[in-house]
Amino acid sequence: MEFLQRLFDKLDWAFAGLLGAIAASFWHRDDLVDRKAWAIFIFSGAVCAHYLTGLISSYFGVVEPRSVAGVGFLLGTFGGSLIAAITRAIKAADLWAFIRQRFGGGNPP
Repeated sequence: MEFLQRLFDKLDWAFAGLLGAIAASFWHRDDLVDRKAWAIFIFSGAVCAHYLTGLISSYFGVVEPRSVAGVGFLLGTFGGSLIAAITRAIKAADLWAFIRQRFGGGNPP
């Protein structure tokens, strides 16, 4: 039982981010077309919250545990959205044509 308590103490920010990403997934349902995309969105929000909550909280001087959990929730919300936006930008960009143009293999402009 003590092991579970220690595990939950380490993952509380990730859990807050998980809930934030679940809440944000409602507004991104057009982008989340299947279960895999939904799972990646939720997971990326939880990971962003887990790893960035301590950094952001200390930068802004947030020390109260309830407020830190709120920061984790917001990072989960925006973390999932950020990863989704980056994925859309990569899919929309023609990176291979850009690389060929820059480093040879294509016609010069």
